[in-house]
Amino acid sequence: MVEGRSREEVLQGVHPVLPSLALAFKRMVTTIERESGVGGMKWFLLTVLGRRDGLSQGEFTQEYEMDPSRVTRTAQSLESDGLIRRERDVEDNRVMRMYLTEEGRKVLGRLPEINDQLRRRVHSVLSEEEFEELRRMLGLLAEAMK
Repeated sequence: MVEGRSREEVLQGVHPVLPSLALAFKRMVTTIERESGVGGMKWFLLTVLGRRDGLSQGEFTQEYEMDPSRVTRTAQSLESDGLIRRERDVEDNRVMRMYLTEEGRKVLGRLPEINDQLRRRVHSVLSEEEFEELRRMLGLLAEAMK
């Protein structure tokens, strides 16, 4: 019950796709956190750096439309965990760049195994064609929500 309304009344005002989308996302993040030992936001930042080492916090914030203070806190936490190092850009001291450490690369080394596990779980309920269609539709949905 929310502010005197039943669960059904609350859900009537929610777009029908949101509860299922939110639950699927939450469960995937929980699996990643359990298998990797790293929180979802930290894992996401590590995987991006795995593809683009040296990315600035500002670039990450803009590209993924995230709150700058949350990105800073996450990067500081990853730095204190020894998974990344942060350095000021030599050309612009205002820019903070992020780099994976060897320990960060080791953690990312578990990514293929975790991805395979998630892919097996997804393909236990979706064919390859359905999976590709879901990916396409989620991309469209993300664009429509800009």
